[in-house]
Amino acid sequence: MLEIDDEAIERMIALSSNENATDQMIRDVIKSLNIKTTLTIDEMVTVFKLYHQNCSDSVVAVSLGDRKKMRNVERARIKLGLFRWRDFEMPFDINEFVRAMDTGKTDAEIAEMFGVGKSTVRTYRQLIDWHEAYGSPDIPVNAVLPKLPSSEH
Repeated sequence: MLEIDDEAIERMIALSSNENATDQMIRDVIKSLNIKTTLTIDEMVTVFKLYHQNCSDSVVAVSLGDRKKMRNVERARIKLGLFRWRDFEMPFDINEFVRAMDTGKTDAEIAEMFGVGKSTVRTYRQLIDWHEAYGSPDIPVNAVLPKLPSSEH
């Protein structure tokens, strides 16, 4: 289970619905979450702002200067409570996965159950844990994600 400051989570939830949030307000809330990531605080502010502009993780990574940061962007976004429907598209039945978690199965046992790697299980376990930490918010299904700009000359 995650060790999370409930007050920081509440502040992030409130911030997500504040259309007039300043960069400093966003920065302060992100700092209070004490998220472990390779992204800087300013990069996480960008993740937050571009998520609310319906930008995909790849667009955010490119805006940070390196498309290879896409996985880091995704992880930070989830820890910021910014979920996408696609996050929950698992290579196995989510209900069976949650039942296995709830019955106390280890990542290794769940990995064997579904024929996937332990790191895959760990990733989805963290997703579920963060989703629960943020009060299991509804996930936007039909958000339109902008395409990457083409580099045609």
